[in-house]
Amino acid sequence: MYLRICQYLFVSVALSLVACSESKQALDTWVHADTGSYGAVISSNSKYLMTGAIGGYGRLWDLPKNKVLFSLQHEENSDGGMIGGAFSERGDVLVTIEQHSLGRWSTKAGRLTGYWAWPNLTDVDVSADGRYALIGSKDNQAVYFDMVEGKMLYVFPHHEKVTSVSLSKDGRFALTGSNDWHASLWDISNGKHLWSKNMKYKIALVELSDDGELALANAYIGDAHIYSTAGAGKLVSRLDEVRMTLVSADFSNNNRILATGRAAKSIDIWEVNSGVRKETWLPKVKHKVQPDSATILDLKLDANAKTLISESSTGIGQRWALQ
Repeated sequence: MYLRICQYLFVSVALSLVACSESKQALDTWVHADTGSYGAVISSNSKYLMTGAIGGYGRLWDLPKNKVLFSLQHEENSDGGMIGGAFSERGDVLVTIEQHSLGRWSTKAGRLTGYWAWPNLTDVDVSADGRYALIGSKDNQAVYFDMVEGKMLYVFPHHEKVTSVSLSKDGRFALTGSNDWHASLWDISNGKHLWSKNMKYKIALVELSDDGELALANAYIGDAHIYSTAGAGKLVSRLDEVRMTLVSADFSNNNRILATGRAAKSIDIWEVNSGVRKETWLPKVKHKVQPDSATILDLKLDANAKTLISESSTGIGQRWALQ
């Protein structure tokens, strides 16, 4: 869905290594950034990868060919470069954020098709058709923005900084998470607030399933809950490990499996209905990258949840077979 900045690396590595295995072998391994990445996002069809390299530009990759298609930058001499991004469902539109600007790209043409100065950005997601962006900011709000008309449609307020945002591909819901401890669900047909969940600490990650039926919320070094979006948001399950920080997540197409990436480089596969962990491993890398600790910036399950592609802050992409 979006790039995850490496600010999460301070989280205790030891807390995330319980029951992890290093014996799992990747089917494929690719090096995308020798110096590491601030973040990365993989398109839903796993055709494209966007990386925000440490000390460099953003890049758009043809993932199957492991080939750079073009470089990305909104402003010259900007500090930090690309800090977030999201693809439309078909991968034809890419939306990117720097700290103070928003860009919309055509992946086929390799050009910027829209640009907006926008201060204090934290996260972004994009609608399935690539027209609308959900934009999180440090200004205690998320904005649902029409990039074709260039206007704000709805503002979703919080009491503190918005840290994570997600849109359902079916066009029904927006999910926002904030330092005010709340994950909130919104109806994007009318901008109305539907429900909020207090996670008892600052929100690290929120994620909606593609069909909008399920919502994941995780607090920093805390619990991760899966809720039904219907009604008042009934709790479906609590993932069976406490004190973990999630950075990336993807629901399987049938909503039975959830894949998550942690701040301390481990990948977990969960049963959605029970919250039981099916599999976990700590990816190895083939060369030394500093800093040695890493985070799983993004991951995507294939259509049948048989394989998984991950991208870590070490600049390494890998494909895995699932049990």
